[in-house]
Amino acid sequence: MAIMETDGCFADGIEAAAGCSVGHRAMRIEDYGKVAVTFVNTCTGRAVHIAPRPDVRERALSFSGGESRAYFAQLRAYQCMPGDELLIIQEVRLTVPVEKIVSQPRIRATCDGCGEEIINEREADHEGRILYRACAIEAYYDVVPTERSIS
Repeated sequence: MAIMETDGCFADGIEAAAGCSVGHRAMRIEDYGKVAVTFVNTCTGRAVHIAPRPDVRERALSFSGGESRAYFAQLRAYQCMPGDELLIIQEVRLTVPVEKIVSQPRIRATCDGCGEEIINEREADHEGRILYRACAIEAYYDVVPTERSIS
């Protein structure tokens, strides 16, 4: 499983290179706005965090063969740079058990707040009530009252 720390093209690259995808429940997005990924062995729980070195763009210039355009210099350099010049790779320990991250598919609950279905053990127990996380904590949206619902 891959846990992405950003969305966008980096996530697409990890999906293509590692074969992990959100649709197959083998990729999670924890959008911290950081180009980084943690690969987790779901059988052992062992995890490795990989991120580019903070100065990788500057390091790339010495591997670019004299290319002056930044994008093309980086493109060329990233193909031949040694891994330790390009990436920081660290073994990490998950703070949430891998079984909880993966969860169980097809388990369903109903939110005591909004009445919507919650799947894959993503509910929160809040003061004895089963709630969808947005009802328990904070939602990224508010429902706009209308005269009729949108179907």
